[in-house]
Amino acid sequence: MIETLSSLTCFIVAICSFLMVKPYSERLAVRILSEYRMRTRIRKVSGQERNDEDNEFNEDIGLSSKGPLFDSNILNFIANQNQSLIDEMHELLLQAGKRHDAALEEFMKTKVTSCIALFFILFLVLTTNDFGLPFYLSLFLSFIFGIYGGHKLTNLNIKMLANKRKDAIEHGVPDLVDLLVICAESGLDLNRSIQRIAREMRTSNPTLADELTLTSIELEMIPDHRVAFENLENRTNSLQIKTISKTLSQSIEYGSSLAVSLRDLAVESRQKRMLEAEGKAAQAPTLLTLPMMFFILPCLFIVMLGPVIIGVINSFSTIA
Repeated sequence: MIETLSSLTCFIVAICSFLMVKPYSERLAVRILSEYRMRTRIRKVSGQERNDEDNEFNEDIGLSSKGPLFDSNILNFIANQNQSLIDEMHELLLQAGKRHDAALEEFMKTKVTSCIALFFILFLVLTTNDFGLPFYLSLFLSFIFGIYGGHKLTNLNIKMLANKRKDAIEHGVPDLVDLLVICAESGLDLNRSIQRIAREMRTSNPTLADELTLTSIELEMIPDHRVAFENLENRTNSLQIKTISKTLSQSIEYGSSLAVSLRDLAVESRQKRMLEAEGKAAQAPTLLTLPMMFFILPCLFIVMLGPVIIGVINSFSTIA
């Protein structure tokens, strides 16, 4: 029993140490990688490696989208073998707001680092404690669960960031719809309305303002407005944003009144927010049951029955 408790304590301490050190190590690794990439790019640009045919910069300096996906051959091999996995990770990073060029590469390196760290943690826990496992079995289990756990933990971290960002966006959707109604009734077109709303919501909801700014840029650059709205839906992964984008697309395509459609949508969004608040309020008594049983009721019993028990003890002691 004591050995099991010590093993469990060692495992918990190892996991806590890993979770505490992981953010700092990732930050340091990203900083070192960014500085190295910047020095390499500056060195290549300063050399002015020209192409003899079209007199343009070489594609290796990072100014072109062609070429391999990663700088590492190992990561390129993994990407070529699992294209669906790369697409899924790219979609997760977009939903989490990671849109810079090196986001996917940094995420892959973080995933590999997490797998290696978790492998060593599990291997040390299995070998330093008396579990009765052979060496090869401990190595095999550490390898399997290290890769699986590192992959799932990094995805879980990005999904938590994406869900947090999604909640922040959905929190500002009713204000977005109201501002769209005001801009539509004042005579502004859709692109100028989105730009104005993005400026106005920069302080209240910067996450939604960033998405609106990017959408306004895409509406100016992309001929088909439906592609811009589909990109907005993919980046946010929000049902309310999808409803707004579909409404705007249909209004532009069929020429219907944008103000009327948005006014009805504003009423629905306000009602939905009220229903969500009422649902959370209805769940409060159920959620408070366990805290009351374990934290509040024992204190009440001690306060109410404590003096009575002390008085009874004192009375029996005087009689004796």
